[in-house]
Amino acid sequence: MPSDQKMARRKSNSKIFGIATLVVVSAIGLLAPIASATRLPADLKSQIGTHLPAVKLFRLDGSLQTGAGDLYLPLMPPQGFQPGKTPGVEIALPSAESPDVIVFSSGWTFLRVVTEGPHRTVKLPQGLSEKVRKQILTSKFPFDLLVPDRFVLPLSLKSIRGDVAVSIIDDLSIAKQAKVEETPVATGDGVVIATSPSCGKLALLDGKTFKKIDEFPTEGTPCGIAYFGGLVYVADQTKNRILQFDPNKRSFLGQIDMPTKCAPKGVAAYAQGKLLYVSESSTNHIAVLELPSGRVLLRTKVPAGPGRLTMTPNGNLLLVLNATGGLLTLITTSNQRMVASIPIGPTPGFMTVSKDSQFAYVASKAAATVSIVDLAKKAVVHKLKTGTAPTGVALNGDQTKLFVANAKDNTIWVFDLKTNEKVDEVKLPLDLDFPGEITLMPDGEHLLVSSEATDTVGVLNTTSLKFEEQQIIGFTSDEIKWFPTTAAKVNQ
Repeated sequence: MPSDQKMARRKSNSKIFGIATLVVVSAIGLLAPIASATRLPADLKSQIGTHLPAVKLFRLDGSLQTGAGDLYLPLMPPQGFQPGKTPGVEIALPSAESPDVIVFSSGWTFLRVVTEGPHRTVKLPQGLSEKVRKQILTSKFPFDLLVPDRFVLPLSLKSIRGDVAVSIIDDLSIAKQAKVEETPVATGDGVVIATSPSCGKLALLDGKTFKKIDEFPTEGTPCGIAYFGGLVYVADQTKNRILQFDPNKRSFLGQIDMPTKCAPKGVAAYAQGKLLYVSESSTNHIAVLELPSGRVLLRTKVPAGPGRLTMTPNGNLLLVLNATGGLLTLITTSNQRMVASIPIGPTPGFMTVSKDSQFAYVASKAAATVSIVDLAKKAVVHKLKTGTAPTGVALNGDQTKLFVANAKDNTIWVFDLKTNEKVDEVKLPLDLDFPGEITLMPDGEHLLVSSEATDTVGVLNTTSLKFEEQQIIGFTSDEIKWFPTTAAKVNQ
């Protein structure tokens, strides 16, 4: 090839490579703002830690959560914003100790979520300068903000919505509805659902009488169950799916398909973040699903054999039982990372968590112990010696006693948690063998007991320690839980 033709080709290739490079750089430039939407700058995180020590969690969408459970939603700096010279908090109102709005000199703003009647919303406090108010109104929510349950925006703050799907309500309407007093669901309202992996059915019981209402075949292996947004989510291990059951309509509404052969076993809902966690027992992952869409956001690798899941009441930690390795794994809901893997003992099967989210109680079936785990220290601080093959565990209403079901002994032991000593023992009725999960009802007076060997479930009075009745459901049961069926009543 003549030299002048070679030179021409080099120039042509150079132009092509130049264009390709330009395209790549442009693509990266386009992606950068998206990445920054949910990843707070490192220096901002440092400033938050310095000026707002109450913040304990940085969520996936950039939201902040305090140890007391307050949630702050982020607003990204408006386009063209010029950061202040001094990094840190520019303004925190109404006070630095309990702010509704926090504005950083970098342009980032955080608004505290407040409850106004039936809604959750944000509002701007008095005392904001016109400059700061204008800055906030030209800021936007991150595009992938995890919108809190029952969240609405007042019309006056419509501009901050950006691309997030949020309902807009007139400010006056919110104020009027805030004056309407809500009353909680009446104690006992709702239904009890028991799963039967052995026969593939769900049993539906009345929440007051405990009488069986109906049964629902799944044609699979129903295991863990969790509640969110009026629906019960059921892990179907053999069909690799999550079933959606409506306890009000008493019917299945649909399903969320999971990867083939992942064998989902446990589920837990994080209501504040609108997330559903699913243990994929055969792949050793915890899948994080967005609700109600069911879209998988990410997967967290955990030790072998993840099974039952429990969320701490404050929503800070997801607890995972790893039966294969005899471990309790802790995953933080702020970034979905595993923060600890605590040895418990062989074949841990069931667990419960104290209302203050400080302690977890985990039964080790083969070791005949219940480990008391300090979740802050991420360590076992005491072990209770139990009967043979402990399974279900439950705390009483005032958190002073722990009930432990011993499967092979057909007993329930009662421990005083002040002394960690056994104080009572209840023998199960003859038609209630091999107890599985035990669950305290909302009234705090009744304990539901499933049976892995017989077709009945038991109802234990926690005061008299007498079984009031046994309900025949027609098949064995594993998990058993109470779920609400009606929304909170509102006084008009």
